[in-house]
Amino acid sequence: MNRFRQFMYGRYARLDRVNIAVIIAWLAIALIRNILGIIFRFTGLATPIGLLGAYTGARIILSVLFGLEIACIVVFILRFFSKNIAKRTEENTKFTNWLGSFKDKNSFRNKRKEAHRDGKELFRCPVCKKTIRVPLGKGKIEITCPNCKEKFVRKT
Repeated sequence: MNRFRQFMYGRYARLDRVNIAVIIAWLAIALIRNILGIIFRFTGLATPIGLLGAYTGARIILSVLFGLEIACIVVFILRFFSKNIAKRTEENTKFTNWLGSFKDKNSFRNKRKEAHRDGKELFRCPVCKKTIRVPLGKGKIEITCPNCKEKFVRKT
């Protein structure tokens, strides 16, 4: 156990978002390769043709998918056991930012998170559904909707 600790000392060894994405990609490729292998076996596409034993494109497809599986495993292992922690953290940050660009920035949940950073709380009027910003941390307050003048009590 002590040798393992010494070996792992100073290594990245994290399951960050990039490593999880690599594992998911590996699982997806493995699943596709196995399904295609079953399909090719039952349809006879992966059998030798002619006297020279030349194979159809099915074998090439399965070989490429197997190569991609091995590449995913190698990338995962290299990132996991890497000693360049700053570089791996930077990769994870860039990947997380790239992934975040696909989220809907106009959703109510994202607007609420942004308002929390500014010290505000967002509520929706129960009548007209208008979004209302109020100060954060004031306890129970009575909020008056500027649109329909409806009054309601919420905790901030």
